[in-house]
Amino acid sequence: MTTTIMTVPETITDTTKFYPVSNEWVALPEITGDGGIHSLNVLSESHKGMLEVGGDKNDPLLKPFIKVNGEPINIGAASWSRLEDWIPTFKVSSNETIMSGTIFCPHDQRGFVYLLDITNTGVQTNEYELGWLGNWQNTLFTVYHSRESTGANIGWYNRWTRSLTFEHRCGLPALGWALGLSEPLSDIKWHINHLQSEEETRKVSGESVNFQVSKKIRLDPEMSYQLALFVAVNSEADGASTCLIDLQRHGWEKLLLDHRQWLEAHRIISENNTHIAQICNLNGFFNYFFARGKCLDTEKLVLMTTRSPRYYVSAAFWARDAYLWSLPGLLLVDPEAAREALWAGSTVYWEHLSKHSLYIDGTELYPGFELDELCSWVIGLDQYLQVTEDWRLVEAIGLGLFDNFLVSLEQWQGDNGLFKTFLSPTDDPVRFPYLTYNNALVWRSLIIVADVYRYFGDIRRAEEIRRKAIELRNCIEENCIVRGPLGPMYAWAINESGEFELLDQPPGSLQLLEYYRYCSAQDEAFKNTVAWIHSSTNPHYYRDGLFQAPYCEHSPFPWVLSLCYELINGNHQHALELLSQAGLDNGIACETIDPLTGWVKTGAAFATCAGFLAHSLFVAIRRYGGVDFSRK
Repeated sequence: MTTTIMTVPETITDTTKFYPVSNEWVALPEITGDGGIHSLNVLSESHKGMLEVGGDKNDPLLKPFIKVNGEPINIGAASWSRLEDWIPTFKVSSNETIMSGTIFCPHDQRGFVYLLDITNTGVQTNEYELGWLGNWQNTLFTVYHSRESTGANIGWYNRWTRSLTFEHRCGLPALGWALGLSEPLSDIKWHINHLQSEEETRKVSGESVNFQVSKKIRLDPEMSYQLALFVAVNSEADGASTCLIDLQRHGWEKLLLDHRQWLEAHRIISENNTHIAQICNLNGFFNYFFARGKCLDTEKLVLMTTRSPRYYVSAAFWARDAYLWSLPGLLLVDPEAAREALWAGSTVYWEHLSKHSLYIDGTELYPGFELDELCSWVIGLDQYLQVTEDWRLVEAIGLGLFDNFLVSLEQWQGDNGLFKTFLSPTDDPVRFPYLTYNNALVWRSLIIVADVYRYFGDIRRAEEIRRKAIELRNCIEENCIVRGPLGPMYAWAINESGEFELLDQPPGSLQLLEYYRYCSAQDEAFKNTVAWIHSSTNPHYYRDGLFQAPYCEHSPFPWVLSLCYELINGNHQHALELLSQAGLDNGIACETIDPLTGWVKTGAAFATCAGFLAHSLFVAIRRYGGVDFSRK
């Protein structure tokens, strides 16, 4: 086996600020400071990935504009914030006008709303034109990386629904979307590729579709006006245009009110307005909406590391990401979402759960056995049961799945009693096959499975599995505790000959042994291990710059996950101070950060990591005080 074949992420040099937002059906991952929406995406089970509709580098898919007496307002100078720590909104004052914009994806609706609100702050009547420019340049298919679809992009005016309707066709339709306003299009200036009639626009077909919708009004001093753009998506154009009608019938006021109420009810920290609380809530929602979603074509819920194309391997499933990182965050936002994720793991994803990564439909994408991934679903189930006590889920799953899990484990047990893996938690080949962290996960999984058999009344089998767990723990203690620079400590990995390596990888860190209840925080070997990981004797520890944290060869910069572990293990003050200063990926978790600036270095828009960051912040603040966690 060659151990040098690694898939290393590219470093990020783009400093553009983004304000992503999403719901279960549609995501807007690239909203920029000028109010432009550069792309939208939907999930497709039949395509095994994500379909994106986008503009180009210079002209976004949708861009708002406003003119006051013929003079444009520079929206790029706007200040941005988030309503309920999720809905992006901006405000700018210019030309005797205050303008604000709000972009939201109503919960469980197949579309989004873009609201513009203007107020005349001058002393005279002003003439305004406001609306949106559209630039549909490409349609992309994404699994890991985005690539262009060669089908036709078509746009026309739909007289029946009074909407601008769009469809991407590869022979048959692959995706439809439609837009309309809070006022009838008959009262609105519009065109598609400079054509302004249904008959003309139906002839439009090609790679590029440009359009505009705008409204001219007069406002007296201190008067205000709101104009809302509704955009709906579906598998083809007629479905998109009728979903648009439904959005318009609800109206933007009710959609916004209902969505804000839902967000308020599901914020992790509801009664604290500190920066750290905002980070916690923002990352909780980003995990909820970007690490899971519904497919347009089948309406099935699917899981993924992220649905943002800004991540270097997006729109794909990793069990570890879903159940060790995302699920703890889901539990804080909505336990029902965690239940759905676990059900998907026991059905859609179970057959290939231990493989490196899968397509969103559960079929194999990237081979390679990973022991931590095999254990992840069981660990996640335990965390869910600790919070909900919902054993009905276990009853619905049945014992057969747990039998299957135990059989899968057995084939990876070595003669030394430990369990081996082919790939490490970084998804890279291992030097030594027996990882201490992985075996601690197996130990914990056996304890959990034993409890499941006990629940079903099979006491004999439960005791047998618990004895295996005890035997495994004895093997770990006998073989994996070695003499380190600071005293007895846990080795990263050993081989059959007893050779060991001192190492740590943030995606599967030895710092988590206490978190998974393998040992106590006062265990000597554990304390020495954590101290070594954060010491000068660890060659993979960033000690230069403000943001000091462990790293690994897979991505040689400080990892956000490492900061999460500090929050959990008690060195929370150091981690909180760093997180309060780190820009991350515009406040959202990423894989690694720049050691000098704290801004994203690799792995932007890392949704499952966002879930674990939210969870870790919650754990730290709950343990050490300072926040009221009661729900409103």
